[in-house]
Amino acid sequence: MLASLHAAGARIWEPLQHFLHLPTQGGDDHHERVQLSALRIVLFSGLLLELAIGLHSSWQAMQRGMYHIVVIVALFFVALIGAMRVSASHRHRGSTIALIATIYAGGFTIAAFVRVPEVARLGYLFCYTAPLLAGLLHGYRLATALMLLNVVPFWMAAAGLLPPTLFGIENSLAAAPIYVQALLFVFFNVCLPLAAFRVLGALRSSQQRLQRAQQLYEDLFQHHGVPTAVCAADGRIQRANRQFAQLVGASGELQGVPLAGLLHATQADAAGGPLDAFAPGTHWKAGSSPQQQRLLVVRSRRDCGEQHIALTFHDVTDLRSLQHELIRSQAQAEYLASHDEVTGLPKPQRLWQWLERRRADLEEGEVLPVVSCRLGGLRQINARFGLTQGNRFIKSVADTLRQAAGGQGLVARTRGSVLCIALPPMKPADASVAIARLRSATPVQWQLGEAGMVAPELAFGAAFYPADADEAAEAMHRSEVAMELARQGRPGAELSDAQAVSRRITLEAGLARAIDARELRVEYQPKLNADGVLLGFEALVRWHSPQLGHLAPAEFVQVAEQMGWVTRITDLVLDEVCRQIARWRAAGMAEPQVAVNLSARDLDRDDLQAAVFGALERHGIEPRALQLEVTETYLAERPERAAQQLGQLRERGIKIAIDDFGTGYSSLAKLADLPIDVLKIDRSFLVGLPGNARRERIVRSIVTLANGLQLGVVAEGVEHAAQLRFLHALGVNGFQGFLFHRPAPAEQWNALLLARPGVWP
Repeated sequence: MLASLHAAGARIWEPLQHFLHLPTQGGDDHHERVQLSALRIVLFSGLLLELAIGLHSSWQAMQRGMYHIVVIVALFFVALIGAMRVSASHRHRGSTIALIATIYAGGFTIAAFVRVPEVARLGYLFCYTAPLLAGLLHGYRLATALMLLNVVPFWMAAAGLLPPTLFGIENSLAAAPIYVQALLFVFFNVCLPLAAFRVLGALRSSQQRLQRAQQLYEDLFQHHGVPTAVCAADGRIQRANRQFAQLVGASGELQGVPLAGLLHATQADAAGGPLDAFAPGTHWKAGSSPQQQRLLVVRSRRDCGEQHIALTFHDVTDLRSLQHELIRSQAQAEYLASHDEVTGLPKPQRLWQWLERRRADLEEGEVLPVVSCRLGGLRQINARFGLTQGNRFIKSVADTLRQAAGGQGLVARTRGSVLCIALPPMKPADASVAIARLRSATPVQWQLGEAGMVAPELAFGAAFYPADADEAAEAMHRSEVAMELARQGRPGAELSDAQAVSRRITLEAGLARAIDARELRVEYQPKLNADGVLLGFEALVRWHSPQLGHLAPAEFVQVAEQMGWVTRITDLVLDEVCRQIARWRAAGMAEPQVAVNLSARDLDRDDLQAAVFGALERHGIEPRALQLEVTETYLAERPERAAQQLGQLRERGIKIAIDDFGTGYSSLAKLADLPIDVLKIDRSFLVGLPGNARRERIVRSIVTLANGLQLGVVAEGVEHAAQLRFLHALGVNGFQGFLFHRPAPAEQWNALLLARPGVWP
């Protein structure tokens, strides 16, 4: 029974509560909704009160036969019900006007037509309180109008006017002193509304300030740039701003959604309540797919009352991406700094570091073998198959050597055609076996993919660290010196003796000082025709070392090539040759044409023309007095670069000669495209002439080719009269060799220049 009554009461109370107590939190129409709720309460209370009074009055009137009273009561109820229907439609303005009109009409009727004084005063009170309701529920203008209108009932009460007879019933105003009426009029019609208006104005001003503050808070909460979520103690979201919603990819309302259902921990959750894992500094992932996933960090966690916790987050996705990219870039930069960019092999610095680290692991009597390997013929491989195949060849050799070392060593590229292999610690007696194993592991021929087979000459040299050198870099250098010595002697692996290595190191150090101090001197060897007429000179560099004595050019020029100093020697020779030509001219001699040899490194220089013409201009020499000789090997390797450099020099009046012609193998087909004036037959083809049929055919072909291209021909290394006669018969027009003159200092040729001034080309 009680349960049924409770259910019935709930069914009645829920719609009534919905009708009387509208939601009043937030929204732009908050003020109107509060007023509408108050209006409905007044209407409903009045309806209940009037219902009891009206039913009682109607019953008594019907017993006395006063049916007009029933009509008045019915009309009053109709007016109240109409006002309630208007309020139910949420028309606030119409509802308040209907309510106030009903109350005022009812009060005025009671005051004017009811004889009973107590009831009449109640009518006056209804009229006098109407302005207060109007000010609270509608506005100040209607309230002021009603205050002025209330002068009429006050005048009626003060004047004691008798109401007219209504429906045959005698009515009169309530008998009351004038001061009572004045008191009621002033208090209820003036004082109480004004006081209420003052309080209401202050409340509305406070409400406006509160609304502005709330709007400012809302704007800050939504747009302050920090993703924020306010959660209850159970971990459910109470409020969240747009930034947070965007990060978690939510498109709908987040209120009531568990925070742990939107974010995924990147590490094990901490034990405790639903929000204990969200400590400042913890990392979380948001997003349904890996492509849209964001990485968040809890910036702050604050209690904000009523067991609510405000959490702010920081989106570090882009920052982490930049950090990873920076780490990757740093790793790439470190890799490029320690590895060869073309082949990917380690650079010398990394090999040094490897040797220094392994040195600490050496046991007594152990050493670290350092083996250098030179890949002979790499330039020819690049010229024949291209740089890509040449780089593959280098890597293939490096992989073979690494496997032969047992996978425990390290192979680095120290120079263009030089590899260095550092072997693991071992006894010196075992080192020879390990080095021999390296040499035997390299095949005689190498297959370069589909390009073809190559048969390079590999030269090995070794040093022991730290037995032969205190520093890793020095041990590597000594192994390279041993390799060069082995390459100049017999092929294969060689542990060069300390004396030979020391000589090479002394040569390198002395050569650097000799170039700086201009210790190198230039000697000149004449070039003549078959009749002995002087055609010019070839400048040959010489060096007498204080420590090593006289050194052959082939020995120290090769070192200069390997050390990258050959261009400095070229500049020195160019300057000295131009100075000597100027001296001969100043002595009244004709300016002879002098040939200067250029190396492959010279033709790779961007400042070659500046060096050549700078020397000519410093000494006032004409370009026709200078001839430049370049080896055929370089022309075969870099024909485009060579043609560009030599063409620019030749356009400005400098003669170009190909030295050692016939040894470059591949340049014959491209000879017509090169800007040259003279071919010099290499001395190796003159050995055994005349009489060697094969070499005779080679020399005859070279001369025929030169004559067909209208080039001059000079034979080097002429030592016998028979060679001279044979070459002259073939059409060679220039000769150079011991048959005529050996190289000598410039002053020894003064008499020759005065006696035979010659006709210079």
